Amino acid sequence: MKRRIILWVLAGIVVACSWTVVAVLAGPGQNLGRSIFVEITAPLSLLGRRMPLGVIWFILLNGGLYGVLGLAIESLRWPLHSR
Repeated sequence: MKRRIILWVLAGIVVACSWTVVAVLAGPGQNLGRSIFVEITAPLSLLGRRMPLGVIWFILLNGGLYGVLGLAIESLRWPLHSR
């Protein structure tokens, strides 16, 4: 179970890093923060609208959010899997 949660965290970090690279390559004229796909895969982009968030904090917090989501899913999955 620990490995799966770590994989969830890594997935969140990879998603956030990917969006960071896309935002850097797209340039300042593009407003990716308003994209529904960004809002679903990286929900902390919504927090970035209200207060400035550094890139490193965005990546780490997104990984943590995915870790909490993974913990919830794996906690629900564990009793069903052990039967």
